[in-house]
Amino acid sequence: MMKYVGVLEAKTHLSRLLDELEKTGEPITITRHGKPLADLVPSRQPRKKVPARELVERFRALGATIRPDPEEDALSWEELKELGRT
Repeated sequence: MMKYVGVLEAKTHLSRLLDELEKTGEPITITRHGKPLADLVPSRQPRKKVPARELVERFRALGATIRPDPEEDALSWEELKELGRT
């Protein structure tokens, strides 16, 4: 449920609001004279970087699980290009 707080409350209790935001992840709308003015939302966390070697290992493992379709093996290069266009 969206929480609404006035500008004065947001200014006075910003630390508490940030703690609440961190705990719940729910946006908080800041209002002025009862009208929405701004949203306090969780920051987008940067994705964890995965070492290149680990990615290569993951792709190799995935590739080992994929079995080619015999019907696709029989297609010509031109037929494959046409399939890619659809």
